[in-house]
Amino acid sequence: MKDINVINYLNKSGIEIPEYINLSAVSLPSLENKSTEIKNIKNKKKHADMKFTFSNPDYSGLGDKFKWAKSCIIVSYNYGENYKTNIASSLGNGSIARFAIEDYYLPIKHFIDQLKLHFDKLNLKTQEFIDSPNHYDRLFFQKSGLGWQGKSSMMLAPGIGPWQLIGNLYVEKEFKPFDEKTYSCGTCNLCQISCPTGALDNEYQIDSTKCISYWLQSPKIIPHEMRIKIANRFYGCDDCLLSCPPGQNKFINLKSSNEVDLNEIINMDNENLISKFSWFYVPKRNADYLKRNAIIALANNPRSDSYKLFERLLDASSEIIRLYSVWALWRVDKLNTINKNNFYKSENSKEVLSEFERLIK
Repeated sequence: MKDINVINYLNKSGIEIPEYINLSAVSLPSLENKSTEIKNIKNKKKHADMKFTFSNPDYSGLGDKFKWAKSCIIVSYNYGENYKTNIASSLGNGSIARFAIEDYYLPIKHFIDQLKLHFDKLNLKTQEFIDSPNHYDRLFFQKSGLGWQGKSSMMLAPGIGPWQLIGNLYVEKEFKPFDEKTYSCGTCNLCQISCPTGALDNEYQIDSTKCISYWLQSPKIIPHEMRIKIANRFYGCDDCLLSCPPGQNKFINLKSSNEVDLNEIINMDNENLISKFSWFYVPKRNADYLKRNAIIALANNPRSDSYKLFERLLDASSEIIRLYSVWALWRVDKLNTINKNNFYKSENSKEVLSEFERLIK
């Protein structure tokens, strides 16, 4: 029966759809192609040199990747349902964006693995794309009827807003397509207003060069003006998501459940730190970049004695750690504690010396 709805099919096949999972399907060929859209962002340099789907737009943006595929099942996971929004942060603590509190792709992976096993038993071909550079994950989202693209560039769904991650499973079986909805943001632009850096000045496009989440995952030297706007964020930024009306959460916490002790992060063994946040994207899997984030966040939200830690870090073996520790001392108004003569004698990094000289001026 080729016209069967995928949800009805799974129910009939005894496959339970997990809580917080939403799914739909599109028929193939779909004629969907976002390659030009991805290239335009790349040509305007608004991707900030990110690789991922920008590495090969002609393939990642192509909807009809396989001649054998008759449908694509779109799976979204609502990771925001049980989260309580916090309105306060303790001194010395840093925040983690809601999407990164844990690996929220795991529920999608587990469910899609279950679907693949089912279709394998029927000798039907499948190909999944989950958080993959080879597939633009939102490619079929709007066409599938699950929701719409918001002005924040996020995919939004009724009652969920932007708090969702998306996976795709191509399958050699035809399912009845769902109707595309006519949802939109209308005149709402709260996400644009809420962005602390102006990364959403253009509707439906994000300028990654201005995005805090991008910089906290970048191996580049973070610009001074961006460091201050990072505030106490250790990883990720939720501002545009928190402001989105369809995703508002009525539960409020005075104390955050997604805070980390920044001193603890900075003093942690590198291997253990990478293991603790194994699902984070960390350049070259180098824990120094996480410690860099923690130094910036701590300098923006310091305890009274945080400057002592920054002073000690000037002797760190890592150039990255030393550079941001110099800035951190400037940020807490303790740069004058550095003995200039000793510093110039002991520091051999041009980048660190340049940072120091710029700040003492």
